[in-house]
Amino acid sequence: MKALIDKSNFIGLDQCTWLFCGAESPVHRGALEAVHDYMNARTGGPRGRERNAETEWKCKTNLAALIGGNARDIALMSNASEAISMVAQAAVLQPGDNVIINKLEFPSGILPWLALKQQGVEVRVVEHTDWGVDAQDILRLVDDRTRLVMTSHVSYLSGARIDYAKLYEELQHTNALLLLDVTQSLGVVPVDLSKTDILVSSSYKWLLSTHGLGVLAFNPGRFQALTPKYIGWRSVVEGLEEERFASFAVHSDARRFELGYPSYPTVYVLEYTTRLLLETGIGKIESHVLKLGGMLIRQLEDLGLQVMTPAEPSRRAGNISFAFQDAAGAAARLLEHEVYVMGGDNRVRSSLHAYNDADDVKMLIDRLPAALK
Repeated sequence: MKALIDKSNFIGLDQCTWLFCGAESPVHRGALEAVHDYMNARTGGPRGRERNAETEWKCKTNLAALIGGNARDIALMSNASEAISMVAQAAVLQPGDNVIINKLEFPSGILPWLALKQQGVEVRVVEHTDWGVDAQDILRLVDDRTRLVMTSHVSYLSGARIDYAKLYEELQHTNALLLLDVTQSLGVVPVDLSKTDILVSSSYKWLLSTHGLGVLAFNPGRFQALTPKYIGWRSVVEGLEEERFASFAVHSDARRFELGYPSYPTVYVLEYTTRLLLETGIGKIESHVLKLGGMLIRQLEDLGLQVMTPAEPSRRAGNISFAFQDAAGAAARLLEHEVYVMGGDNRVRSSLHAYNDADDVKMLIDRLPAALK
């Protein structure tokens, strides 16, 4: 299988095997040019600010196209962790209320809720089954005091994909909002904002951008239930009027969660990379990655390894993990041969995107036996 996006357009991919996108993506040459565009815009003074605003809107429009939403449904934060914490503080939870998370969550999806325990909020944790979580596993813990359910679309740990649409269908008959973390899926498989209440993502993984932004998007249906606890000049309708010393009114859309300027260098890069992903086609990227992942899973199993990621295409995305106790050591030994994977949590994770090909899978498989000794 050939790469869907030409490897030569990425800096350094001719010298390594990059199976690391679940942690960070390689640098596309167009992304580097986008940073230069931002720096050039700065030299224009007021005109540069106009260019920033225009690029930010284009970036949000691209993101909206990726998730099936509207640009005004999207706020740009500093990172996904900040976005989740903002939601946790805005949810207006009372003593005796509960939120539900699961054992496959990354710490950014756990810690903001544990911090609410001191306010009397109960945190319910769903166990995984064979490194996956089913919608019914979550729904069994939902009751009248459940105010929010949080889950990742694709697990950072095992690579398992949850049927969040099925989960959301049931949650709409309850008092609970659904917060979906798409950090490990947005940019590589389809994501649908209409099937969740709140969506968050980082910018520097599957979206092929760089550090500096977190995506926070809202389904307008039940979004008004959230009241921001933190307010900045970008959150309000008229931040610079005389009345600002007496009162304020927050925006009616997602901008109410934006405190100040975002990282504009990242905005420029994300505008470029989301445009690239849309032009390539998420459906094509998904098909490419699932075929390549199926190939990798079969070869890992042939090596006798315990693959944690489901073999069924509909239950996975780009992350393929296998259990291994000295995962960090294995990753370090692969790094000596310029094969980039993530090792930790007693598992080795390889991440496949549109720039990967069959040669990358072969390189990993050829190097693995020595790395696992």
